[in-house]
Amino acid sequence: MADLKIDQHLIEWKEVAERTWDSLLLGNGFSMNIWERFGYRDLFELAKDPLVGNPLEPQSTALFDHLGSSNFEDVLRIIYHSRLVDQQLGDPQKLPITALYRNTKNALASAVNYAHIHHEQFDGEPIRKQLQEFSHIFTTNYDLLPYWSIMHSDTWRFRDFFWNHGGLFNPADVEAPADRSKIYYMHGAIHLVEKSDGSTMKQTANGLDSLTELFDLDHPELFPLFISEGSWKEKLSRIKRNNYLRFCFERFSSSDGGLVIIGHSLHKDYDQHIIDAIQSSGIERIALGVWPHQAGAAIIELKSRLTQSLPGTELHFFNSETHPLGDPSLRVGI
Repeated sequence: MADLKIDQHLIEWKEVAERTWDSLLLGNGFSMNIWERFGYRDLFELAKDPLVGNPLEPQSTALFDHLGSSNFEDVLRIIYHSRLVDQQLGDPQKLPITALYRNTKNALASAVNYAHIHHEQFDGEPIRKQLQEFSHIFTTNYDLLPYWSIMHSDTWRFRDFFWNHGGLFNPADVEAPADRSKIYYMHGAIHLVEKSDGSTMKQTANGLDSLTELFDLDHPELFPLFISEGSWKEKLSRIKRNNYLRFCFERFSSSDGGLVIIGHSLHKDYDQHIIDAIQSSGIERIALGVWPHQAGAAIIELKSRLTQSLPGTELHFFNSETHPLGDPSLRVGI
């Protein structure tokens, strides 16, 4: 391959479409192209805003601040364990602890519900047709767009590893037919929960009237399993603590052949673990979709950074809007 020219020029997808592309990696830019509210990356800040309907109350916000965290899962776990301790002491703080837990979970549900597109607004068929072209689909997004897409029709074509009783993930049962498209939620997703015993379960999320239904307050031992912010080190730490996330990451790290990336800039502060995984994998070539409306200097910086970060990998940078998964026609108005 000729040396990659580091300039602002982007090729069109059709120039590399005929190559063999085994895997796909989706990032938040893919989702934002469809629904601009996915730009709310920090759900903690959104959850404090009264516009979501059930915002965090001062006591809940103070707990996040005290812990120095914006991770809802960590805070909900801490409140849950506080309740267990309180029960051993005769429930002297039952009411305020329960109220704190409910408000935190309600605020998270409200923020997700506000930021997320609703099922009736979304047509997953064009996306499903594209996803089925890949053997392995990796997504670092927490939203339901990939899930709704694969559930739209011909669901037999896809496997998500939650085929066990009760929608549970079993790390000892992960063999899927070679002719199926396998999907991996590398940073979790809002339809996935972690039980108090550490196991991961998929909740049904197809056609819900409200996404708040995914955060059932009658099941306080189900913790949402998704990573929507944080440094790459924080993300990697969380991945290693959950057997499903760890499985997805290991599968990505063992990928080979060609990888298409849509909606992902592989930012060194947030995605270095992804870059490191690619370096340790057998991936030989990457076609990375780049948003064409950014400054030329930003495109040059991206090309230069990834060329240095991924030496020996064949890189192609294409206009993301020329790929069916980045087509502007997918956008839904608010």
